[in-house]
Amino acid sequence: MNEPAILQVILMGMITVFVCLIILIFMITAMGKVLGGFQKEEKKVSPQEQSSQETPDKTENQRIIAAISVAIAESLNKDVSQIRIHSIRKL
Repeated sequence: MNEPAILQVILMGMITVFVCLIILIFMITAMGKVLGGFQKEEKKVSPQEQSSQETPDKTENQRIIAAISVAIAESLNKDVSQIRIHSIRKL
């Protein structure tokens, strides 16, 4: 058996794999920098417009609460008047 040839094949295979991985890292980093310049710029929104966009109106909140109440009452097999919801948090 020619053992130095086996070790040489193993070493060349490992070197090839690591060199290819390093090349892939550089290519992905370069592509990220190039494509990062094409991202859309975010539109600047004034604080008043932002607050009006984030909070839905009162009737929408009431509809959401009603839907949650009905779903909970249905899952517990109780009437809606028999349950009390103390708080609702968005997950």
